Amino acid sequence: MEIRKFKDAFTSFVTIALKPLILILVFSAIASLKIYYKGMDLSTVYSVIFLGISILLGIFLVKSKRLKSNSKIIIILLWSFLLRALWLVNIKSVPVSDFNTMYESAKAVLQGNYDTLWGTGYIARFPHLTMMVMYMTFMLKFFKDALLAMKIVNLAMGVLVVYLIYLILKEIFDKKEVVLIGTLIAAIFPPLITYTGVFCTENLAIPFYLVSIYIFLLACKKKVSSWMFIVTGILLSIGNLFRMVAVVTLIAFVMYIIIYTNTNIKEKIKSTLMIVISFLLVLVLVSTTLRAAKITQNNLWRGTEPSITNTLKGTNIKYGGRWNPEDAAIPEKYNFNYDDIQNACKDIIFERLTTTPITELLSFYIEKYWVQWSEGDLSGVFWSQLNVPEEDIIIKFDKGGKEIFQVIYALIIVLVFIGLFNKKRFKDNSEINLFYIIFCGYGVAYLITEMQSRYSYIVCWLFIILAVSGVEKIKEWTN
Repeated sequence: MEIRKFKDAFTSFVTIALKPLILILVFSAIASLKIYYKGMDLSTVYSVIFLGISILLGIFLVKSKRLKSNSKIIIILLWSFLLRALWLVNIKSVPVSDFNTMYESAKAVLQGNYDTLWGTGYIARFPHLTMMVMYMTFMLKFFKDALLAMKIVNLAMGVLVVYLIYLILKEIFDKKEVVLIGTLIAAIFPPLITYTGVFCTENLAIPFYLVSIYIFLLACKKKVSSWMFIVTGILLSIGNLFRMVAVVTLIAFVMYIIIYTNTNIKEKIKSTLMIVISFLLVLVLVSTTLRAAKITQNNLWRGTEPSITNTLKGTNIKYGGRWNPEDAAIPEKYNFNYDDIQNACKDIIFERLTTTPITELLSFYIEKYWVQWSEGDLSGVFWSQLNVPEEDIIIKFDKGGKEIFQVIYALIIVLVFIGLFNKKRFKDNSEINLFYIIFCGYGVAYLITEMQSRYSYIVCWLFIILAVSGVEKIKEWTN
């Protein structure tokens, strides 16, 4: 009985706390409509056409009595494939920024040169990029046009993500109609389309995150053996190898098991250990193998440059918590001495947090949170078009098209907010609470670390799942 009371109290606390926080995102998404509006152009026309077709397709599929559920999902998957394929054809994206550094490092590794993975080389400083370098090396070795091959993989992974979201929605929501709508939202969700041509780690990581979550839900609902928690940990760890922020999801898994699963203490401990140990074993095994093969110098979780430098950038009020030359120069200033860098960063962070007026500090973190989640495509258009010659872009989407993406995103965030009033969903059916916990985790993490819109991409699919709760609530109101 006490456990039940705690579960209800925790759920109420999370959903009540999220209402003002999600409301901020509603305002930020809507306010950004004006910020990102740069006039109408050809991209506006095409975006409106494809949005219109998507809406009509949704109405047809929801109302159709002849088509079976599987057929409807196949149609949505084909539509998602078409949208992503057209995006790839439209822009001949190239590796840029960190993505280009990884690509050039992969070329060097292919020639037997591991300099960037050792000493003060860029990948050695940020070893969480190592697996992407290995992946790119593999693609360069076995494909004549490695960039095209990687884009095709991104395309396949993108469609797989839509399907995985469908499977997850099926485990959360009972009504086929709302599951169908959620799957269609996944098909047209701007970041999941615009990042298809970007050579970022998230495209490989997201499917592993999602399949891990899907199996986790199945195991919690006892639809599969409890031993599948081991598979959950392994898959999440593989995703983490490409985008090392999965520890937040891991913590959410543990919290969900403790609070929401109807098992005894012994079973809760067993399930938790299976996930955590399998997660850590994969990470340690891969890291040890890379070091034993003399490919990397450092473990994947500890680079030449301490991770606190990322937190340092995240506290720089002058630059809005973004990357800045002032903080980026710290490692070189201390000759890449790990302990000296760490101590210097701690001192600077402490000084910033203790000498800045509370009102200014609060304003900074609200603005940082606002900006982190405000952009409808999470900078996908920017990264897709960056450094691409004019002749290699058929239609630019950084004007009117981006505005339509923002409209779609704003509507989805509004649905997420409405979903917070769907008490029947989060009180009687605990699965949705996993995603509220995950969002809270990443929301806090991104307040601490360096701010960049792209960082939200790894968990942007959360909004699709949470928006479906809003769709369900609207259907309840209308009925």
